[in-house]
Amino acid sequence: MKASKKLGCILLVVVILIAAVACSGNSDPEPGSSAPATSASTSSSSQPAASGGADAADSDFPGGWLPTTSYDERVTFTMATVQTLEGYDYTAGDDYVKWWSDNFNYDIEVTSLTFDTWSERLRLWINSGDMPDICVFDYKHPDAASYVDQGLIKELPDGWKERWPTLASVHDKTTLGPEIEKIFDGNYFLPRARFDQNIPGDPLPDHIAFWYRKDWADAVGFPIKTTYKTSELIDYGVLVKDQDPGALGANLLPISSRPNWAMRCFVGSNNTHYKTFYKGDDGTYQWGPASQDTLTGLKLYLEAFQSGALNPEFFTLKDIDDYDQFRVSAVSGGYFGEAPTSTLHSNRIQYFGVNTSLDPDECVGVATILGEDGNYHQEDLINYWGTIIFNPDISDVKFERYMDMLDFGCTEQGYLLQRVGFEGTDWEYDANGEIVSLLPEGQNLAGQTGKYPGNSYVIAVAKLADDFAFQNPNIKKAYRDESWVLYTERCQIATPQSFSATDWDLFTFDSPSMRKTLLDFDTEYTNLVTTAKDEADLEALWLKWIEQQMPIIQPVLDELNAM
Repeated sequence: MKASKKLGCILLVVVILIAAVACSGNSDPEPGSSAPATSASTSSSSQPAASGGADAADSDFPGGWLPTTSYDERVTFTMATVQTLEGYDYTAGDDYVKWWSDNFNYDIEVTSLTFDTWSERLRLWINSGDMPDICVFDYKHPDAASYVDQGLIKELPDGWKERWPTLASVHDKTTLGPEIEKIFDGNYFLPRARFDQNIPGDPLPDHIAFWYRKDWADAVGFPIKTTYKTSELIDYGVLVKDQDPGALGANLLPISSRPNWAMRCFVGSNNTHYKTFYKGDDGTYQWGPASQDTLTGLKLYLEAFQSGALNPEFFTLKDIDDYDQFRVSAVSGGYFGEAPTSTLHSNRIQYFGVNTSLDPDECVGVATILGEDGNYHQEDLINYWGTIIFNPDISDVKFERYMDMLDFGCTEQGYLLQRVGFEGTDWEYDANGEIVSLLPEGQNLAGQTGKYPGNSYVIAVAKLADDFAFQNPNIKKAYRDESWVLYTERCQIATPQSFSATDWDLFTFDSPSMRKTLLDFDTEYTNLVTTAKDEADLEALWLKWIEQQMPIIQPVLDELNAM
């Protein structure tokens, strides 16, 4: 069956590609988007897709990429994803989205999802057979397995990797893609790669870090470093509280992080598996929240709260309140949260610098938080974020068109278009072959106030901005270098136990019992900390909580250890 499917696919591709030769000159590219020299290493492959023998020099696309089929028929895609602008015209709202819709001949109708509604709305649509043509799915294996088993999402055809080779190359670097391909004996999900050429480590380190007032640290005699233990973080908060270097009085918030980040900072920095199952040194599966390392983190969490180092109202914070208390109102001495390369630039320059009129290089520091054992703690991030899925009834014309778009977006020139815009208009190469931004000082390429608001993760993105952030000329080089140090240090200040590789047997394990264990750890841990009178009381509350959870935890441990 598989062999006959492959033969049919090959014959179909041959017919389509012959047609592509005759139709390769139909599109009018955006002025200023001609192909540059291929000196920038931004993709795993800059080879064009299969072209049936057409000359890449005749291509209308940057870099000589060639379509795999004709674009004579205009199509309309429906799509649902997060990270969109509600109501924005992603077909013709700016020159960037218009370039894509003109050259690939389509209209697109986008449904904006919030992070709160993302999983539930997709689950509803997919299970009812009403999903849009294209969705970005927050991969959860139990849901994924259910969709595949019921035929609710499209299986990619045999031979797709040969037809769309640049997309396939990126797919294979996501780690998740090849693993679930083996599990499902086929491809149903296209994970979007965080990194391609600039992978900072394996296992992959996370973006999260501690942002703090470097000028306040100097003022209170706290050392400036790139790593701190959780206890040192508490010391910093207490020093700031006691000395009030910003002279803010009652408005001062030494450290301000929402419950999810505070939990990750104090508990997660001391226990790699603080909210998951894991395989212990004896080879048996255990439940991380019941580990003594979790208690160590909870005690530090309690100390931060009761000492006044942590915002006394931290448990009421929502959305980005903690971020803005630091970078906008500047009443906070620090917070724990996202710190990818691009954010090092935007938080300092476009938020802190603009809102405070202070020098962000002098005033803002970023550091990695370690456990009390001196090690960095994290489970492998896995090299993806969000997976692209298709409606099982999507037409071949729409499917092939969007796959072409994804493939082009993974080529060197397609990725440059996505990340820095049009050559000659938004950027150029200097005499050394380095990319130089042509945007005015302070001008953003993307985002609601950017030059191209539609330049986001909507249009044909299979490779995220993380990879290019280390080369992006719109990010200050000092911040790019700083970010690389933060990422790579985490791989060095760790052990295989504290910074663990993905256990794929566990990652893909599913059972009715497992589905009952998805607790709200943000709330559970925060309730323990805010309720406890002291450390002894906290330990008693923690032990009681574990005992209460064991009726749903023990069946899963039994199932895992029986595998």
